Amino acid sequence: MCRLAGAVTVVVVSLLQTPHCLARPYLNVSGEIMLGGLFPVHANGKGVTECGGVQVEDGMLMLEAMLFIVNEINERTDLLPDIKLGVIAYDTCDSPAYALEQSLDFIKGFIAHYNGNKLHTDHPKEFVCRDGEPPEYRGGNFDKVAALIGEQSSAVTMQIATMLRLFGTPIVSYLATSPALSNKDKFPTFFRTVPSDINQANAMLALISQMNWTYVSIVYVDTEYGNQGYETLNTLAPEYGVCFSTPLRVSNEHFSDVDYDRIVQKLANNSDARVVVVFAEKPTVVLRLVESTRRMKVGNRFVWVGSHGWTVTDHREHHLPIVSKLEDSLATVNRPNRRTGQLTKDDLESHEVLEGALAIQPLASHLEGFDEYFANLTVENHGHVNPWFKEYLEAFFHCDFKNRTQRSVQTDIEGDCESMDLSVTVQKGFQQHSCLHFVRDAVYAVATALHNMHQDKCGGTPGVCENMNHIENSEVVKYLTNVTFKDERGNPFKFLNGRDGPPRYSILNFQRTDVNSFQWQIVGNYSLDEHGKPQLYLEKEKVTFRKTSKKFPPSGCTQTCDDMQIRIREYEDTCCWSCINCGPYEIRKDDFHCEQCRPEYLPSKNKSVCEIIQEDFIYYGDPWATPALVVATVGVLLTLIVTLVFWANTDTPVVKASGRELSYLLLLGTLLEFCVTYIMVAPPTFTSCVITRFFLGFSFALCYAAIVTKTNRIARIFSNGGGISRTRYISPKSQILITAILTSVQIVINIGWFWYDPPVVKHVFPARDSRLRICSGLGDFSYLISLSYPFVLIGVCTVYAFLTRKCPDGFNEARHIGFTNYTAIVIWLAFVPLYIASTSYNIRVVTLALSLSLSGFVQLCCLFFPKIYIVVFTPEKNTKEVVMGHNRTSSFTTNTMSSNIMPTNAALALTLDNGYRNPTFTNSLGSIHDEEMPARSVRFHPKLSAKSKNGGGVPQRPILNRPGTPPHRKNGVNSIPN
Repeated sequence: MCRLAGAVTVVVVSLLQTPHCLARPYLNVSGEIMLGGLFPVHANGKGVTECGGVQVEDGMLMLEAMLFIVNEINERTDLLPDIKLGVIAYDTCDSPAYALEQSLDFIKGFIAHYNGNKLHTDHPKEFVCRDGEPPEYRGGNFDKVAALIGEQSSAVTMQIATMLRLFGTPIVSYLATSPALSNKDKFPTFFRTVPSDINQANAMLALISQMNWTYVSIVYVDTEYGNQGYETLNTLAPEYGVCFSTPLRVSNEHFSDVDYDRIVQKLANNSDARVVVVFAEKPTVVLRLVESTRRMKVGNRFVWVGSHGWTVTDHREHHLPIVSKLEDSLATVNRPNRRTGQLTKDDLESHEVLEGALAIQPLASHLEGFDEYFANLTVENHGHVNPWFKEYLEAFFHCDFKNRTQRSVQTDIEGDCESMDLSVTVQKGFQQHSCLHFVRDAVYAVATALHNMHQDKCGGTPGVCENMNHIENSEVVKYLTNVTFKDERGNPFKFLNGRDGPPRYSILNFQRTDVNSFQWQIVGNYSLDEHGKPQLYLEKEKVTFRKTSKKFPPSGCTQTCDDMQIRIREYEDTCCWSCINCGPYEIRKDDFHCEQCRPEYLPSKNKSVCEIIQEDFIYYGDPWATPALVVATVGVLLTLIVTLVFWANTDTPVVKASGRELSYLLLLGTLLEFCVTYIMVAPPTFTSCVITRFFLGFSFALCYAAIVTKTNRIARIFSNGGGISRTRYISPKSQILITAILTSVQIVINIGWFWYDPPVVKHVFPARDSRLRICSGLGDFSYLISLSYPFVLIGVCTVYAFLTRKCPDGFNEARHIGFTNYTAIVIWLAFVPLYIASTSYNIRVVTLALSLSLSGFVQLCCLFFPKIYIVVFTPEKNTKEVVMGHNRTSSFTTNTMSSNIMPTNAALALTLDNGYRNPTFTNSLGSIHDEEMPARSVRFHPKLSAKSKNGGGVPQRPILNRPGTPPHRKNGVNSIPN
């Protein structure tokens, strides 16, 4: 710290060697604890001039407000009792460099304060007087400065705060709003009672958003305030749905009228952006923009939205900041001419350009008692306190004090000040600055912090105790961080984040009140709600654009997109977009993106979420299922009728000859084929999937296993008709066993299939918007596995039907079986391509069901209906003779039997003629039940037939095989031909 102090001292000495520094005035009001002040009493100078004219409101009133509040605190007994606060204030001329020079006096005072701190003996004394005492800078008041109040400009404040951080001295600003100052690492000792521009940016964007403006232009000044403000606005804008067009930057010092005209032309060329945001800390930029807009005749096109820097307003009338001569850069308010009370023509046109403008201003509040205090100030009682007071009176009254060493830059002198009544009152045009309450809060923040320190160090004892003779700046910073007090309106004040003032803004609207009268009207505010969150309150019914048109124009480069649309930014301007719909299977994720739904989902009606597709499945009420159910129902009824007819006529020759047991199995299989349809078209469940997969092939296999057994039995019997041995395995039990064995193969296939691919219910998606519930196997053609074995049985049946085609008529079903097989093959050959090619699962189910039902109808029609017709409609043919009648188309010869066995019909005829049964033949046919073997049959004698064929005259006659006739007797011949 000693080295640091020494280094700073070298800087101070080198800077103070300039001669003009010694002549600069400053305000010094003694006290036991001093407060420093930095105010822009004068405007920034031009050229070689360091300072311009006195700032009637922005500078002088802020300084006087500090003096007013200090006097108020000194008179209070509950705040810093018996402790007098003093003030040392400097003019910064609104210039960072000039302000930094002025602050060096405070730096020397801090060094002297640190050098003379007797409470800390470990601090070495780098500077001592000849008597051994530490030196005091300018009488010692500078050594007592505990904190600084100021500055107004963010750029100036940054320079000073950077210097003061070296000494840990707190600085409390009343109007510096740059967000950069909230950086605790760069400015650890900075505080402010005004809210940060981050809050102002939020307030502006909330206002723009509530007015439904989405695309706006922005003009900002090329200063620390303007650059930080634009960056903040641009960062926060997306959160409010606001987009800025190409930003336009203004150099306050170097821009000419031509440059302003070029900016206005760019604003006018953007026809979509009707709103112009101006972020400037001084009204000069706004005024020159307005003047350029008026010159180019586009004044009625824009809606201006301004930051607080260009709304110097009064709490009662809120007049517009206008200067008649734009070349005069004074930040003063050009109100109606005090002498005429009328606006000039140019001023009126400028007012008309700004009509309808909106502005964000730190919350306006009237400082009670200040008007009376200021009206009582005179040269006699205050001129020696405030070294700039006379200059202020000259500027306010447009007069001149004779013999004043520092002359005013005022040019419109109207008389001698000494001959005028110089009381500054409201009646004479005085208007209190609306932001004086922020100065009041800054002074009260420091005073309250010192009061809290006094309570801790002095135990509440009035006056400055020994522990507060030397106040450590770092301790003041600590107390400031946690300070709380009541503001001018009686609301509790506390620094946000330990350094920033709470958001407190007024929303102003520039309105025409008369033909030649315009005023700023308060139409809302932006402040904390009851939950401590910033909230915009806007009275829209009070907001107007023009006297002739109260409705504000739109400002946007696109229409509002529907809830189900997204925005596609245009290539030329990223702020503009077109609206497009999301795809048929997409949802709107956000304003700019769609998101594809997963395969099993579809977008909701409003495209907000993906909803699972409602599952579809075939059921009894499905139009596709109706034909299959009707056909199956008819088949079930016919099958039951056939079964009843067979059961009622079970002892008739036709039924016996057909093989009753196998016929009943065949009817059972046919019934199952029809019944499977009811399971197949039912809503898919695990049970229905198991039953469908099992009985699909089982019913088909049962039918053809019975047919194979029947044809095999007939073929074996008649192929051994003249043999010695009896044909085996042709009894009813054997036939049922053979059928069961053949059917069990299908059962084994089904079990293996179940093990390899268990039946489950699953969902498939034949189309993007379709979700079907089906049984596994229906979608991958594996159902054809269960039909492979029945197709093999159909082939075997066809072979046996061909082999038994020449059996007796009662036993010969070759033509019927063959037709049944051929028809079944045609049906299933048509089914397989249709099943594979179909993309509709409902069609596949119905096709499969109809194919089974048609196969059942073919079996009924070909194998049972002819017998039913004989039994029911032609019972005279239901006899043993007709059943055993010879096949008229051919004879059963040795072509199909063994060559050493005589034809069955001839052997039977000989046997019957001789009156006894041939044991050998009986053994062969005995397996056919006695009741199935006709007791009497009519046959033509072979030899008579031969004679007839040879042309003999003996007619062919039937030979009756009578019971009791010896089988070896034939016309007296006792022998059987070989």
